[in-house]
Amino acid sequence: MSTARVLLDEADKRLKRRRANRVIDGNGEERTDCIVITPEMQEAARRRKEIETYRNGWDIHFTMVHMEGARDLLAKEILNTKELGYFLMLQSYIDYKNMLKIKTFARLPMTKKELAEVLGIRDKRTYSKLLDKFMELGLIHSKKITLFKQEYNAFYINENYCLRGSSRTNKLVKVFIEAIHELYSQKDIKPADIGFLYRILPYMHYESNHLVRHPYEQDFAYAEALSLRDIVEITGMDESNVKEHLRIKLSGVHVFGSFKAGRNSVYKVNPSLFYRGIAPELVKSDFTLTKQSR
Repeated sequence: MSTARVLLDEADKRLKRRRANRVIDGNGEERTDCIVITPEMQEAARRRKEIETYRNGWDIHFTMVHMEGARDLLAKEILNTKELGYFLMLQSYIDYKNMLKIKTFARLPMTKKELAEVLGIRDKRTYSKLLDKFMELGLIHSKKITLFKQEYNAFYINENYCLRGSSRTNKLVKVFIEAIHELYSQKDIKPADIGFLYRILPYMHYESNHLVRHPYEQDFAYAEALSLRDIVEITGMDESNVKEHLRIKLSGVHVFGSFKAGRNSVYKVNPSLFYRGIAPELVKSDFTLTKQSR
């Protein structure tokens, strides 16, 4: 096609767009003091607003667990699996300063009573003992803050273990807040189930979400996928308990996908709950298009 023809076609398209967006009043005259906003323009504006909101950090719907922090905590063996579950659940209630809040944009910090409620602990002595232990170990600390001319006692989670916002390191696992809250609300899920999840977080491979022995190895071929026996060894649990935890479901979909690799099965974590990477959609199809969703 000649250059002249291309230019004529472009001019014709611009003219048609101008005609489509013209505003004619009741007298048949063209109005130049107003514009037409098409559905396409509205959608584009909405998308721009979403992107801007995300960039400003106001709509980040996940917290991030430091893999090295989790690994160090597990190595110390100072918390049992149930307590690890409580600790992970609390991490899903931090704001951008790691302060515990009942909701992200709540105006006031979380109280002891609210802390017990979100963990589902009814006995006052039990949650007081748990909180005291977390504070003695340096996992949580408290301090007095002044808000609206009143003083409040606020609880903060140690930044070595989690954060909310952005980070330059990729040694992090995203924990999607609504998903883990939904999982914990299921009647068949116990704190120890969440604690098992915390035990395997440091072994998640980047982007693929596979459980591997060397999670920082970029080439999956050298990362060494974990077998059932490996997971038993790493978690320190007996095989029957591990198998039970690996059958956990979130809204009818498996939290762990199992895939055959020779004689062994290898495991992948559902990215709707946890994800290590940027685009969880790349992995979600493994849980929606296969038997993992049954």
